Amino acid sequence: MQEVSAMVKAIMNVEDVARYLGFSVKKIYRLVETNKIPASKVGRQYRFLKDAVDRWLKDSDILIRPDWSKRLDTVLDRMRAKASRKNIGDEDIAREINQARSQRRADA
Repeated sequence: MQEVSAMVKAIMNVEDVARYLGFSVKKIYRLVETNKIPASKVGRQYRFLKDAVDRWLKDSDILIRPDWSKRLDTVLDRMRAKASRKNIGDEDIAREINQARSQRRADA
């Protein structure tokens, strides 16, 4: 993998932005497809203005650590909805979620 050069280009392609941000190319495409990163399509390729990417990075919360408890609660709600149709009890789901939370804390 190449190092980010001291002189970053003013207009970058997907690979340049991925290298610049330390993301995978796949992640950059996902951000573009969901309109979460400013990009312009030139022909069949995307181009990024470095200044726009820097502003987006500064203004977005992409680098803030996610709230895992909130995410797990969302997953729990979805599981409960599905489980009610399959005869799985809330206690079973809650136990699994608590184990996942404990594991997450241990990994942090």
